[in-house]
Amino acid sequence: MANEIHLNNAGINSITTPSAPVQVLAGTPLRLKLINHGAPIHLTLTSTNASPFSDFSHQNLFVREEVVHEIPIREDAFPGSFDITVVTGYGTVRSSFRVMVLREPERPPEPPVRPKYRTIVPEDRGLPPVVLLFAGAGVVLYLVWWVTRLEVVNFAAFVLLMAGLVVGWLIQRS
Repeated sequence: MANEIHLNNAGINSITTPSAPVQVLAGTPLRLKLINHGAPIHLTLTSTNASPFSDFSHQNLFVREEVVHEIPIREDAFPGSFDITVVTGYGTVRSSFRVMVLREPERPPEPPVRPKYRTIVPEDRGLPPVVLLFAGAGVVLYLVWWVTRLEVVNFAAFVLLMAGLVVGWLIQRS
């Protein structure tokens, strides 16, 4: 774990902090694992420049063996860095390390899901048989008129074709 701070490992009140900057995402807590290799120890975690990233300023801790300490990082924090200083031996021993606050890249917003509507399409009823009957009779009478040239047959053919149109229109409306 890169966030480990070792205490009393190189002598009384010694402090070993991470040499590389510790990275944390905005909105997630910074977890520091404090590992004591000797006698129980009092220490202070402090930061003078963490205010843009966290409400943390200092914390006094007592460490027997191991302690995990969390420093809250603001969700709205911008990318940047701040320093944390670890102080032991009543202020005589100090060690600092840098914390890099990162932000996740913004994802493009997903398009809104459109509700699925059922397409309203009138059912295809086709031509009713009565309309076909009127049309067939009108065509036959028209052919008879063409051969005979009787005006009565022409008029009857016209009336049958028009009656077929009207009946078909009335049936489609219902």
